[in-house]
Order: sequence, then C-alpha cells, then structure tokens
Amino acid sequence: MEKVRVVFDTNIWISAFLFGGKPKRVIDLALDKGQIFCSIYILEEMRVVLKEDFNLPQAKIEELTEAILDIADIVRLTGDFKDFTADPKDNPIIETAIVAKANYLVTGDKHILSLRQFGKIQLITISQFLKKL
Repeated sequence: MEKVRVVFDTNIWISAFLFGGKPKRVIDLALDKGQIFCSIYILEEMRVVLKEDFNLPQAKIEELTEAILDIADIVRLTGDFKDFTADPKDNPIIETAIVAKANYLVTGDKHILSLRQFGKIQLITISQFLKKL
C-alpha cells in the first residue's frame, strides 16, 4: 500500500498536544502509515492560538513547534491559491495540502469540511481518517 500524505489543520495539532485522545492517535497513525506535511502558516497560526487562547508560556510553544518540525515535512506556500472557502484564513491550510500533494487534509473546520474534496485531496474529520486507516 502506498504511504498516505497527510496535512493536519491547526486545530488538530493543538487538540493533540493539549488534550491527546483521538487527535494524538491520528497523528501517531499518520506517522506510522505515511508522511505528514505542514507549512510555516500552520505553525504560526498554532503559535498565536496557543499564546492568545491558551496562554501557554513561550518555552512550551517553542517545544510544541519543534515537535512538529521533528515529524513533519515543511512545504513552502506560494499564495497562488486563493478563495477556497468563506473564511480567508482557511486558504493557506488548503494550499498546504495542495503543495504537499496530500491525500488527506484532516480538520475540524466546518468551512473546509463543507468542500469534502479538493482535487484528489479528501477533506475529512479525525473520525473519518481513523476509519480510512
């Protein structure tokens, strides 16, 4: 079986790091069965959310960022892809999956999930990803 290529949205990384459970399981599964991709945009968005919404200390945010850099391949965004969803902040997330030539974009974002598929990329929830693998 060909290795899966996966991008995790910011909300999946944060849930995995802070709460464990299914989000952590799906990242572990993706590591085992394939390749994980990320972008600087996703890392930066995660850093802002961890600081502003969860008030995590900077040292912990750096540690979590390093953890992603250790397991994910970073793709460079071009900004050529725009206007996928009603929320402009979602566009770089989808672009990450396009540039990575991902099979799956795993997210909890309703705007992204409403698209269901983008080209060959399946836009799915954690539960759907667990069922597929």
